[in-house]
Amino acid sequence: MAKLQVWGVAIGHQGYNGVSVNAWCAGPNSAGGVSVKWSFKNLADKPIKYASFWFTPMNAVGDAVTCRITSKSKNGVRYTGPLAPGASNFNSLFENAWYNNSITSVRLDSVYIEYMDGSKEDIQPADILFSSEGVAGAGGCYVATAVYGSYDCPQVWTLRRYRDYTLAETWYGRVFIRTYYAISPTLVKWFGHTNWFKKLWKGKLDRMVKKLQDQGVESTPYDDREW
Repeated sequence: MAKLQVWGVAIGHQGYNGVSVNAWCAGPNSAGGVSVKWSFKNLADKPIKYASFWFTPMNAVGDAVTCRITSKSKNGVRYTGPLAPGASNFNSLFENAWYNNSITSVRLDSVYIEYMDGSKEDIQPADILFSSEGVAGAGGCYVATAVYGSYDCPQVWTLRRYRDYTLAETWYGRVFIRTYYAISPTLVKWFGHTNWFKKLWKGKLDRMVKKLQDQGVESTPYDDREW
């Protein structure tokens, strides 16, 4: 059973967007600094004292890259609780985790948790419930987010574009979308953390993403269309 729920994993930086000085902006800052933001929920039956999140940055073709200053790829940050069972922490921020202008997404590798009762647990992605809770737009790509570990990664960007500009343009496409969002959240809640579920869907999604990209559907950062 999943002990942690994670959603809204995204890269960017805090900067001026024409309105606010501390707005969240897509991509690296002017110095190449890349920050990570995400939200998470404690699904365990005991309060969290500390949670260390470990990420790996990826480029546009899905390869891991390193920070040009530290020469390291994997990097982590610690959240300080307490976080009660069932409680959420919104918009956690890991500022300037790496300096590299080629970073387009991140992968959550593991979460090391220390509970208030002194017990500890190293949680792997298979035991994390990845969801699109809190994601704006028509709805999250629940299955793809569970498979690829992030709502903001090249594969899911491609699928979201296909949803918004192909499926959503026809009545039968919209019926499919509504049916998908009626069923997939429950499937992901029950099975999204299991390896067999991810293996079942990954090959199918990889082939679909490749076909869409071969047809010209982009895999660059994307904001959901309102429809």
